[in-house]
Amino acid sequence: MELEYAFYVNSYGGIKISEVDWKRVSQKAMQRLNSYTFGRLSKESWEEEIWSNRVKCAVCEISEVIYEYENREGKVSENTDGYAVSYDSEKSLGSVIYDVVMVHLGDTGLLYAGVEAC
Repeated sequence: MELEYAFYVNSYGGIKISEVDWKRVSQKAMQRLNSYTFGRLSKESWEEEIWSNRVKCAVCEISEVIYEYENREGKVSENTDGYAVSYDSEKSLGSVIYDVVMVHLGDTGLLYAGVEAC
């Protein structure tokens, strides 16, 4: 799946990621999301599902998280006069992304890792 930049800007209301960076960052987000859903999003027909808009919004939010993480490289503040740099040690990127996934898809069944009945 490839999510169009137009959805990010017009439907999601995104402003943080430029169109130049969108494809690269959104592909990373989609790969993470597909991993969390055990490959369920790699099928062609998922866009017809009732939760498809939630998936698209999750990709947009995860993309923003990844983009911000890449651009700050763990820094939360930097002072050039006295050379003081502070790094964020609160949550890992994976933990933040998983929190986003749970908000958007936690109740869809897409994150279920168990065996489905035949």
